[in-house]
Amino acid sequence: MDIEVTKKTNEPLMKRIYFEAKIIFQGKTPSRIDIKKELCKKLDSKDNLTIIRKIKTDYGSERAIIYGFIYESEEIIKKIENKHVLLRHLTKEEQTAEKEKMKLAKQAAAPTAKKKKK
Repeated sequence: MDIEVTKKTNEPLMKRIYFEAKIIFQGKTPSRIDIKKELCKKLDSKDNLTIIRKIKTDYGSERAIIYGFIYESEEIIKKIENKHVLLRHLTKEEQTAEKEKMKLAKQAAAPTAKKKKK
């Protein structure tokens, strides 16, 4: 897997850095977690502060363009990023556990059903 960072822009108001990168790989598209590890090495960033928003591949090619952000802190990530984007950066086991936790929280917050009048 070969990664080349093509664009890097500082966004001081959002307290993050936007980046674009090209990746060349062999076989199937690498997982988001593997790409993130390699990107962190290339960009000198921390794993927990790097978010990959999109991986764009052309059908049948072994190249992809990656769009993402490097944030200053985890608090900012939680305020800005959507939950479904954050779930993508977890392993399968962590994803299922987090989804179950969200489902239980949603059920606990739901009001009790009213009885129907006859």
